Amino acid sequence: MKVPHPPRGRSAALTGRGLTRRGLLRAGATATAFGSVAALGGCAATVGPAGSRPVVPPKDPNENIALDYWTWWPGFQTVADIWNEENPDIRVRAVTIPGGLDGGYAMMFNSLVAGNQPDLAQVEFFQIPSFLLENGLEDLSRYGALDHADLYDEWQWSQAAYIDGHYGIPVDSGPVLFFHRADKYEEWGIQTPATWGEYAEAARKVAAAEEGAAIESFPVGDADWLAAMCMQAGARWFTSEGGEWSVDFMDDGSVKVARFWEELVREGVLNLTHTVWSTGWFQGLQQGTIGTWTVGNWGDAIIQGNDPDNPGAWAVSGLPQWEGEPRREGTWGGSASVVLNGAPHPHESVRFANWLATDQRAVDAMITECGIGWAASQEVNENSVRNQGPDPYFSEQNYTDIVAEATEYIPTDWMWGPTLSATKNHIGDAFRAAVTDGTSFVDALATAQANTIGDIRAKGLSVRGGP
Repeated sequence: MKVPHPPRGRSAALTGRGLTRRGLLRAGATATAFGSVAALGGCAATVGPAGSRPVVPPKDPNENIALDYWTWWPGFQTVADIWNEENPDIRVRAVTIPGGLDGGYAMMFNSLVAGNQPDLAQVEFFQIPSFLLENGLEDLSRYGALDHADLYDEWQWSQAAYIDGHYGIPVDSGPVLFFHRADKYEEWGIQTPATWGEYAEAARKVAAAEEGAAIESFPVGDADWLAAMCMQAGARWFTSEGGEWSVDFMDDGSVKVARFWEELVREGVLNLTHTVWSTGWFQGLQQGTIGTWTVGNWGDAIIQGNDPDNPGAWAVSGLPQWEGEPRREGTWGGSASVVLNGAPHPHESVRFANWLATDQRAVDAMITECGIGWAASQEVNENSVRNQGPDPYFSEQNYTDIVAEATEYIPTDWMWGPTLSATKNHIGDAFRAAVTDGTSFVDALATAQANTIGDIRAKGLSVRGGP
């Protein structure tokens, strides 16, 4: 699905999110003379609000410049060199940094304080509001970004859109898929579940059919997984209207998800012994004692790398659906190219970012060199090196077609809150405690919501709980 080409300025494509930059940045007495608020980790950006400085003109045609791109993909220079061969006057240098939450974002915020920020950086979608809170990003709509909107999948483009601007060019994402051991499903006498009700029944059959086996490991405390599940159920955890944030983890969809998984955990039909990413979990996937992994499409490479000698044992589908609800899918992960506030060459940075996400050679190189997820352009995905027809590893299914179909049903109205790193910690802590103590998963949602509201309020922002 392509987003219609929006008009210049405040387009209809951007106004539905209900969030003004003024409302996002409003921080009362904590605001500095430059309009920034207390930054993550205790540091504040010393540059002025991105929208307040004059538009930076393009470089002189005879000028040679270099753009630094901070990314956690170690093979990215190979991709950039494709651009460099054809654009010797705008050379891109890849700088490898730790993953965002492993220190990369702290480095970016520190660079804003020091005034030595790179031109471009890779930022996950969920982190964009946190950067806006710190006046950390340039509004790319001032530098021609909207001219390219029709090249992108709508749901990915919307992840960087806020009411008065556009703050990133999407690179990749992670549509959530249902990876499962087709051979073990046949042995257990179960079908690929079309609904979550069928999933629950299948989980019970697996537990009864084979001692020590489970349909899936429960991802205890994984906030990314929970967000994807709630998104698919129709939840909207964060909204904003008139400059006020609303935080609602207690909507019908989220509560339904929490109760569903709590019931299966209490029944003992999910694996709680081997947590996702543990050695025992990887072994369980290989041996077939763990039959499913519900994860972003980037999980395909992990499955194949973990179990390379078992082609045809695995299959993939979209998510089971909630009965009586319209089809929805979820997404887990995804990142954008952003231009940090104060960067000297925003025009050229947008040119490179757009090339990176839509040029077939660039995307294919990112797939082979960086292992990216689902690219941001449907057209590029259709012609990528991934799309080679029936996949012998995944039971001769046309894997790319399955992902492409799922992307048509990902909600476009999901937005992230301004303190997501802390929110993830609150969710993880609350759900781990609920599993350990046998307490309510719904109460865990309520605890995470209350703590998130407190975090946002501590930033000086107006916030309330509920829809």
